[in-house]
Amino acid sequence: MTSSTRLSSFFPNSAITRAERTYQQRSAKPARSWRRWVNRAVIGLALIFSLVMFGGLVIGSLTQRDPTPIFDTLRLPAILLIAFTLIYHFYLLFQTTSLAANSIAREKEAQTWDLLVLTGVDARQIVRGKWWATVQQQIPQYWLLGLLRVGTVSAIAISSVTFLYYDGSNFYHVMLLPHLVTIVISSLFSIALPVFNLGFGAACGVMASAFNKRSTQAILYGLVYQAVLSFLFSIGFILILSRIPFLWMSPLYGILGTTATTLISNGYSLTLDPLTSHYFDPRSVPFTPIVAIEADWMIAGLLTIVVYALLIRFALWRAECNAVSTLATPFRKAVSVIEST
Repeated sequence: MTSSTRLSSFFPNSAITRAERTYQQRSAKPARSWRRWVNRAVIGLALIFSLVMFGGLVIGSLTQRDPTPIFDTLRLPAILLIAFTLIYHFYLLFQTTSLAANSIAREKEAQTWDLLVLTGVDARQIVRGKWWATVQQQIPQYWLLGLLRVGTVSAIAISSVTFLYYDGSNFYHVMLLPHLVTIVISSLFSIALPVFNLGFGAACGVMASAFNKRSTQAILYGLVYQAVLSFLFSIGFILILSRIPFLWMSPLYGILGTTATTLISNGYSLTLDPLTSHYFDPRSVPFTPIVAIEADWMIAGLLTIVVYALLIRFALWRAECNAVSTLATPFRKAVSVIEST
């Protein structure tokens, strides 16, 4: 199997995908015109404030100047931006799980699952087709969430300067600003991690949908699966840290610890920590206005993406196994039939 074939099998553009995507689009209730205008206005303002906060942090890093006046001037909008982003994140989490959890359970409730199975489409095509349709339906909103998270993380990073200002001024400390490369890479992770969380949430929803005959139960189980799998991997990393002697003395300790917290917070802790400004006493340490670029948190971010990919693969595999147990055609048998013909 070539790489292009593997890619198309994991991200299929099959009839199952197109049918599920069409259903999700048509089943969405259109909002009233005034609500659409309000939503666009709120999102537009949130994006503007995100850009202002991100630009303030970048300018502060380039010019080595204190960015706190931006947060002091826009304190209330910045706080509202942080609150809106968190609410929007959980709203999309629930919406994605609901769409994915309704995909297979809907077929069972409407008693069309047997008809779908009799078409000869194998379990893998059904599971991955419905998963990929959900991802396609939701991904524009998750790109938007990523941009909002860039501004949110920048706002929190600038606010940390404001919070620590008095401590630094009273004890003659000077401020350390994050490096421009650190800001850019943190922003890229702020955009990428929600997208991988989308794939993980949709996979858990499809897995729950394959295990349940009712959509309401599947939604609940889908949310539980996400929490359980994230915590299990986080606990696994913590156990590794606690069982291996002298691991705390190596960089691997910080990488695994950061990965564990990133899985739980979906990257908020990962992207915020390197941007948080610090103070130090120039009388004891040579003055450097820009924090040096560190690689540990970047490796932890890449490791988190790998873990998300593994979790997505596991959830889809479990959904496929359950679809086979409910009389769907196994993928291997379908391949052997094609090869024999």
